[in-house]
Amino acid sequence: MVAKKQFPDVRVLLVERSPQNTSLYRFALEDMGFGQIMLASNTEEALDQMYFNGPSLIILGDELYPKSLADFMNDIRSGKTGVTKEVPIVVISTKNTKNAIEEARDCGVTEVVSTPLSAKSLRLRVRAALKTSRDFIDKVAYQGPDRRRRKDADRTPKRRISDRNEDHLEL
Repeated sequence: MVAKKQFPDVRVLLVERSPQNTSLYRFALEDMGFGQIMLASNTEEALDQMYFNGPSLIILGDELYPKSLADFMNDIRSGKTGVTKEVPIVVISTKNTKNAIEEARDCGVTEVVSTPLSAKSLRLRVRAALKTSRDFIDKVAYQGPDRRRRKDADRTPKRRISDRNEDHLEL
């Protein structure tokens, strides 16, 4: 019995330099039920795919060529690639340091998954990227999904002690 495609209308662009990793990630994406998976081994091929096929989800390895991850993300988020700036982007990070993950987040990626990864961890991040309801920030210093994930119910505009002191009058 053939499994029903869960995401038949989602066009995925997978950009990965390593052929072995490309095969592994493609298999995991096919197993998740994506309708169309486009492949690119470098940023130039990825730009062609973006222009002609308009992906609705982009999955990037963190070792891109000839452009770096930061430069490529800047092109996507500034609207220079032919796809919508708000397209969800998942980065598969081979560098498992807090600094590397923060750098990827600060580039404007939607989700980051670290290696070694499992099909389950990739599936969770891809689903989170597709179903994200975070606002898109379009400022000079940062373009991408809102980096704040928590929605605090008790968040008030005046959270600092110095701000709260202004609310009280001393007689």
